[in-house]
Amino acid sequence: MKNITLVFLMSILFLSCTKDNCSENVIPPQASIFIEVLDEDTDENVFTNETYTITDVSVVEFDDSEVDFILITRDDLNLIQIFPRTNVATDNKIYLNIADDETIEIQYDVETLNTECYTQKRIINVNIPFYSSVEENQIFRIKI
Repeated sequence: MKNITLVFLMSILFLSCTKDNCSENVIPPQASIFIEVLDEDTDENVFTNETYTITDVSVVEFDDSEVDFILITRDDLNLIQIFPRTNVATDNKIYLNIADDETIEIQYDVETLNTECYTQKRIINVNIPFYSSVEENQIFRIKI
């Protein structure tokens, strides 16, 4: 009897751990990069101090195709959240253009995380050559 009970419990356990338990409403977060652009002389955010506005910003791939982004304004922080393509794993580049003054190359790789319910992409190995930058709490602060 103990063996039958054990087999029954094991069967329930295995059946309960299937992909059928995944909610259709669970959507993994979209891979993105957070950028804060600072004045190299004053360390002020260039959007907070109104040197530039969001209309001065564009983000493009190497082939000049547009990349989606938003400006997050909270507590005078003003971050640019960029949503680059994630279909190539390594050696990706995008260009953050600010007015006609600055073109900032951002290099990155993509990591794929597979879970039981979904596949999530993450931006990793971010490199910003030609500009002074630091990463803190997943925000890349670039001085221009």
